[in-house]
Amino acid sequence: MADVEQTKDDEVVILQKDEEQKDEGIIPLEELDKKEEVQPEIKDEEKPKSKLIIFGAAGASLLVFIIIILIFALRSSDSEPEMPTTTPTEPKQTITQKFNPSKIDDLIKKANSLYESGNKFEALKIYENIAIYNEALSNYNLGVSQMNQGRFEEAIGSFKKAIENQENTSASALNAAISALELKNDKLFKYYIDIAGAFLSQESDSVLYDHYNALINFYKGYYIEALYILDSMGEGKYYENQKNYIKSKILSYIYQDKDAIKSLELINGYNPNLPLGLLYARTGQYDAALKHLNKALVDEKNQNLIKLAISLVNIKIGNFESAALNLKSINDQNQTFITATYPIKAILKPDFFDIDIAQKNFSINTFFDTRNVYEMLFYFAPYKVFDAKQTIDYIRKGGISAFVDENAQADEYLKTSSIISKVNLNISKTIAKALNYDLREANKEFLDIINIYSGHSILHYNLALTYAQLGNFAQAYKHFITSYHLDPSNYLSGVFAITTSSMIGKTNAKLIEEVLENLNQDGNIEPNNIYEAIIQLVLGNENALLRWLENDKSEQVLDLSFASIIAHISGLNQIAIQKTEKLKEILPNDIITNILYFTTRFTGNNIKEYAKNVQYNYFSNNLNSKSFYGGPNIVRVQYIKLLQIAGLLDVQRDKIKADLDNASSDYQNIMQTLAYIDLFTRNYEESYTIYNELINKYEMNDANTLFLASVASIGANHPESAIGYIRLSKIIDPTSVENIIALALLYQEVGNIDAAVGQYNILKDNGYQSKFFTFKLLDPEL
Repeated sequence: MADVEQTKDDEVVILQKDEEQKDEGIIPLEELDKKEEVQPEIKDEEKPKSKLIIFGAAGASLLVFIIIILIFALRSSDSEPEMPTTTPTEPKQTITQKFNPSKIDDLIKKANSLYESGNKFEALKIYENIAIYNEALSNYNLGVSQMNQGRFEEAIGSFKKAIENQENTSASALNAAISALELKNDKLFKYYIDIAGAFLSQESDSVLYDHYNALINFYKGYYIEALYILDSMGEGKYYENQKNYIKSKILSYIYQDKDAIKSLELINGYNPNLPLGLLYARTGQYDAALKHLNKALVDEKNQNLIKLAISLVNIKIGNFESAALNLKSINDQNQTFITATYPIKAILKPDFFDIDIAQKNFSINTFFDTRNVYEMLFYFAPYKVFDAKQTIDYIRKGGISAFVDENAQADEYLKTSSIISKVNLNISKTIAKALNYDLREANKEFLDIINIYSGHSILHYNLALTYAQLGNFAQAYKHFITSYHLDPSNYLSGVFAITTSSMIGKTNAKLIEEVLENLNQDGNIEPNNIYEAIIQLVLGNENALLRWLENDKSEQVLDLSFASIIAHISGLNQIAIQKTEKLKEILPNDIITNILYFTTRFTGNNIKEYAKNVQYNYFSNNLNSKSFYGGPNIVRVQYIKLLQIAGLLDVQRDKIKADLDNASSDYQNIMQTLAYIDLFTRNYEESYTIYNELINKYEMNDANTLFLASVASIGANHPESAIGYIRLSKIIDPTSVENIIALALLYQEVGNIDAAVGQYNILKDNGYQSKFFTFKLLDPEL
């Protein structure tokens, strides 16, 4: 809850006359409502220190901010004010010189009013005039005037004289300590705050005693004690706004955010929208946060600070382009302001990797979100074998051409048939590898075969399917659409081109229209077919999906899986159960099939019951671990997420390590799975080391591995490596939103604001919430 720039008149202790002291020689000044955002942080040495305690991580469905709290920075100053060499003795019971303060009062009221309203130069002129009256002013009030002008060294000199003259010793020392904070002089601060405490007893008869006592405890770091004093004071006319403001800061520091907000809302006389906005951000109430932060923009002095806070909130809620606009505006004015004020650190999202938060935010429906549904379709989709008829046709054409002495044409046909035969043979062997869960090797071999024959529709389809199962949807789209253009009757290629284009944020209305038209004109295709149903899923047409579900009688694996998913999403639990039963009969040991099987039977949201169900299936079923190591990406992701919910990650990690020790083959795939599960068990350094070995030694340079290496790098606190891996992953898969978000946050972390702005602008204001990454703010001195 903080204003980053310390205002010049912060926490100035200005004496208010007691009713019984009207004739005393102390000049009364009007109470000032301050706008500073001081939030001391408890340290071992128990002294205030400037800290930015920042936006923390949030859950997938219930995001929670850690508020920005600013406290004074204490650094040694190059030109420190002279340290007093003597300590004042106990004051004598003397009365300070009396004089009529009305003229000075009027001037100070006017100066303070002008200063608060932003008319600084007019105020400073009046302050200068006030200084002319220094012979009449007490040293104490001269110090206050100098503090208001930002002349803190001179103010300390005046307060030092006041202390030596036993003039309001405790209040003078307190203001001297605050001036020392402004000068970032730790030793001088401690010296004067100790004096303030030592001489507090002389104010025991003053109505301001409790206020001074609370301030001294506050600045010494005794926050609970200060809060107790403030609560005991009750309501009164003295420093009520300051009291509530200090209360709100202490309450926010001990994470009593609702009470902190209540205290702020009691303040009158100045605009509390900035701290209120930050507190609402901390509690995850982002709409309220933006409302108050936007209202705070009337404060011209803190424009960049407020814009920066708004930018950070916008990044949290996925308004990336709006954030970029403010960041660019700030950076164009001052290239060090963003990093110096609110430096960020990219971190892994706790709700994705922390079991307690994952269980708290658990929902069955997350398993059936749009992306997971698409990935399950890719998982259950069939690979296509070669077209034997095409090869025979070429051979026949070659024979006929040779018979009529068209030898050149005959040679061409027969060469083509030979190439196609060779391609088809290789396709068969490579499909066997994919089905045997050596997916990365299959992907490489399909790429090699394409170099032999690039015009093979089935080859492009199979290559695209391996990319989709590996999680590289940009490359999958490229080859699906190529396959469809080579053979428009290959409808599954067309449908999956539409699906993957949706996943990478590419609108493809013409392709949808074309595929639907071809389906309608094909007399061999039933009107109620799965191709059109998948397109309707992309279009969000629930009624069309229900019509397909009512009429679907297919026993094919893809149809059964799609039907069970649609039935579950539509709340038709009995149909979902029937479809998964048939699917499990076909694939009894398949991991994704078993997850679908017991998930569609779980109708509640009781995490304990669900975890128990997962544990039962884990220990009772003979699941295919080979698919877990080398199969499609969704197997590893969903299975580990499931084990995380059930509290079985460490059990599975031990099993993976045992398999790795005993592995005679499949070593790389097992290593990669260990690296992935390490992320969820917080063994980040081990994960980082394994991914480095996989990439550098075994040349596992696919986009997903590079991306996960960046995740491990962030977890293990290697931001430079994270940037390198993300950039490589982004070259291969430039459309990945997670890549772009991670790169933007990392660029902002290292202070490359222009590059970060470029990445945020790519994302637009799409409301996307990263599954992997968030950020926190750091103290500039860390």
